[in-house]
Amino acid sequence: MTAPESTDLRARLASLDPAQRAALAARLAARREGKTSLGRRPGPRDTFPLGMDQERLWVLDQLYPGTTTYTLGFGLRFLGELDQEAFTRAANAVVARHELLHSSVEVLRGRPVLRLHPGRGADLTFTDRSDGPDEEREERRKRFIKEQVARPFDLGRDPVLRIAVADLGGDHQVVQTMPHSFTDQWSYVRINKELLEFYRAFKEGDEPDVPELPVQFGDWAQWQRDLFDGPQGERHRAFWRDYLAGVPERLALPYDHPQDTTDHDGRQYNFVLDPEVAAAFAARARQSRSTVANAMAAVYATLLYEETGERDVIVGVPSVTRSEPAVQDIAGFLLTNLPLRVRIPEHPTPAGVLAAAQAAGSAIAGHHEVPFGEIVKAAAPERSHLGYPLLQTMLVHLDLADSVFYTVPGARVYANAVNEGISSMDMTIAWWQVSDVMFGRIEYRTALFEESTVARLSRRLLQLVELFAHQPDAPLAPRGAVGVRQRAADLWREALGVDRADPQDAFADRGGTPLAAARLTRALREAGAAPTVGIRPATTLGELAEHLATATGRRPGAAADDHVPGRLNVSADYLERLFSQGSGVGQENL
Repeated sequence: MTAPESTDLRARLASLDPAQRAALAARLAARREGKTSLGRRPGPRDTFPLGMDQERLWVLDQLYPGTTTYTLGFGLRFLGELDQEAFTRAANAVVARHELLHSSVEVLRGRPVLRLHPGRGADLTFTDRSDGPDEEREERRKRFIKEQVARPFDLGRDPVLRIAVADLGGDHQVVQTMPHSFTDQWSYVRINKELLEFYRAFKEGDEPDVPELPVQFGDWAQWQRDLFDGPQGERHRAFWRDYLAGVPERLALPYDHPQDTTDHDGRQYNFVLDPEVAAAFAARARQSRSTVANAMAAVYATLLYEETGERDVIVGVPSVTRSEPAVQDIAGFLLTNLPLRVRIPEHPTPAGVLAAAQAAGSAIAGHHEVPFGEIVKAAAPERSHLGYPLLQTMLVHLDLADSVFYTVPGARVYANAVNEGISSMDMTIAWWQVSDVMFGRIEYRTALFEESTVARLSRRLLQLVELFAHQPDAPLAPRGAVGVRQRAADLWREALGVDRADPQDAFADRGGTPLAAARLTRALREAGAAPTVGIRPATTLGELAEHLATATGRRPGAAADDHVPGRLNVSADYLERLFSQGSGVGQENL
C-alpha cells in the first residue's frame, strides 16, 4: 500500500461513527473465523428452507389463520396511461426472476419448506372503478385499497405476490399485498423498481436493465441456517444473552385498556415535522457524529422515559440482513428486529440520551443480523400468546430517497400509502424522509390505546425533536402520569433511605427528618421542580408526585402544551397530495 493510499484509508476509518466502526470490526472478525461464503446451494432446487425469521412469521400466521395480521401492503399510483398487456408481462417477469415469488409453504416431515412452482405467475387483476363523479375518485380509490388489504393469504396454496389495478378514470391505483413472511419494505422497493423497469422495456421494445441475481432466497436461507448452527451462532446468542440480562419485563406504556387481548386491529395517526426543525435536527445528529435514525431512537427513548419513568428502555428497531453482496437485489423477508437497550443517564439531557442511544447502537452493531428468534432463544423471556416477546414497541426510520417517484412511458408513477388496518406491535413510530420533508405516524392497536392518548404522544414527540435540535442541554424529566409517579417515588426513597414507597405515605411517618427534607428539596430543585413551600411532616408521596407533575410543565426548556413544530393528525388525503406533488409540504389546508 502506498503512502497516499494509507493516508486515505486512515481518513476514511476516522470518519466512521462508533456504530460503523463496530460493524466493520465484526465483519473483519467474521472473516478471521472462517465464515462460509454465500453461494448457490447444492442439490435439488425444487424445495428449499424458509429463512429463520421467515419461519417465525409463518408460525405466527398459522396461529391466526384466515386473518391479515401479518400481511404487508404497498401502493403505486399511475398518473397517466397504464398498458395492461405490458404491465402483465412485467409482473410475470419479476415473479419469474425470483424463486421465492413463485413458491408456497408445505410441511415435510414436520418442518415447513418452500416448494417451487416454476410456471406460476403473479396473481394479477384489473378492475374498472372509473364510473362516478371526479370528486368521488378518492373515495373509490380508498374503498378499492380497503378491499384488497382485507383479503387473507393461504400460504400453502395462494400466489404470494398479489397485484390489483384499478382504473380510476384518468389514473390508476396499484395495490400489492404479500404475506409479511415473504417480503419487507426494502424488498417491495426492489420489486417495484424491477416491475417498472420491465414495464418501460416492454413499452419501448428495449432490453430491461435489471441486476443479475447470483443467488436466490433459498440459497441465502440455507446459508443463514448453516451459519447459526455453528460457532458464529453461539457467539451471537451469547452476546444477546448478556446484553439483555436483567432487562425489565415490560414497559408501562400509557395503555388506556387492559392488555389481555389478541385483537390487532390498528389505526395510524399521521404528522409532518416542520421543515426547519427537521433540517436543524439532522444537523444536530451530524454534529454529534450520529445518524438521523439513531437520533430518532434517542428521541423515542426520551418519550418513553418521560411517560414511564423507566431508565432502562427497550425499543425495537428493524435491521436489514443484506450484508452479503450477493443478496442486495433478491426479494424476500431479509429483516430482523433488534431490541435496542437505551440506558437513560441519571441527569438526562437530549445530548446525554443521544450519547446513550449511540452507545446502544454501537453495542449491537456487530450482531445486527441475528434472527429475532435466536435473540428470543438467548434471552428466554416469559412467553405469552397475547403479545410479542421482548418488544412492545418499534421505531422505524426510512430515507426513501429515489424510491418514491418514477417515470415510465405515458405516466408518472409514485409510491403511496396502503393502510392495512393492522398493528402487529402495541405501538410503532415510523418516520419517512422524502426530499426535505420528514413525516411520520404512530401505528397503534385500537384495543389498547385511545386516539386522544396517541395524539398527546405525537404532540410531545414533535416537541422533543425540536428540543433535541435546539436545546441539547435542556434537563429532561418524567411527564406522563406513570413516569412522574415513578420519578417521585425514586426521589422519595433516596431522600428517606427506604425501600418501599406508597402514595399515601406521609413524610414524617416514613422517618422524615430536617436533613431528609433538605435532601428531597435539593433533588426536586435539580429536577426543575423546587417546592413553593417546604417539605412538611404531613406531605405525602402522592402530593409530591402531583407537585412534580405540575412543575415539570413549567421547567425551563419545556414546550407549551399547545406548541407543535409541524402538523398533527394530517389526513391520508394530505399525504397523498404530498407524494403526488413530490415537493415540500406547502400551505394547503388539511
